Amino acid sequence: MKNETLIEFVKEKYYKQKMSAEYELQLTKIVELENKFTKDFSKDKWREYFNLDLAIGELHSIEIEQVVEFVIKILKEFH
Repeated sequence: MKNETLIEFVKEKYYKQKMSAEYELQLTKIVELENKFTKDFSKDKWREYFNLDLAIGELHSIEIEQVVEFVIKILKEFH
């Protein structure tokens, strides 16, 4: 199995996992802070914020792929 296929497999399985209580609490906190921060945004500011959010999401996706690749590398070293 190629690393890219394994990465996609792991990401798919990970996203299907139930969130921990700690994660859910942190997510709720972030949503509340975000709502407070963005409540008076104009249409243009919302567009800018949306683009920022997309860029952060892409970075997070890259980070997950790098973590999976790191784990694969470590596991191969132990094999």
